[in-house]
Amino acid sequence: MSTNNLAFTAPVNPAGASPILTQKQVWAGLLLKIGSAETFVPNAIQSTTVVSESTDPATGNPVTIREVIFREDQRKVKETVTAYEPSRAVFVQPDGSTIGNVVSEGAEGELYLTYTFEWAHPDASKEELATFLEKEKKMSRAAVEGTIRVMRELAQNGKI
Repeated sequence: MSTNNLAFTAPVNPAGASPILTQKQVWAGLLLKIGSAETFVPNAIQSTTVVSESTDPATGNPVTIREVIFREDQRKVKETVTAYEPSRAVFVQPDGSTIGNVVSEGAEGELYLTYTFEWAHPDASKEELATFLEKEKKMSRAAVEGTIRVMRELAQNGKI
């Protein structure tokens, strides 16, 4: 199995950002993103449909099954999303691809948002994998920065 592993991190509250987002607001935004990914990453995801919501009996963490339609190729993918309050959400796709959304705190208390990606590309050649990686790097940056931008708009409108 061929896999691309990558991550992108951005500060949540860079110099000049307004309003300043709290960790609680960022977490609330990530929970909204689980049910409405297209609100946060409209260039990548066309729609999100929540299929079910439950609680993992072993951990007590909320688990959401959702279907997303990717804009580029109209691919419909069912994802299992587990939320680990207050710091991360993990999205697992049937092909083994795994995406993590992580809210972390730096040494001075500053907040960061990191997305990690483990993109499965079964049967991809080295050349194809490299081509996918370049596209995935651009997408990961756009996803993180776009999510922070939308969270700030939601905070300005009193929605988180």
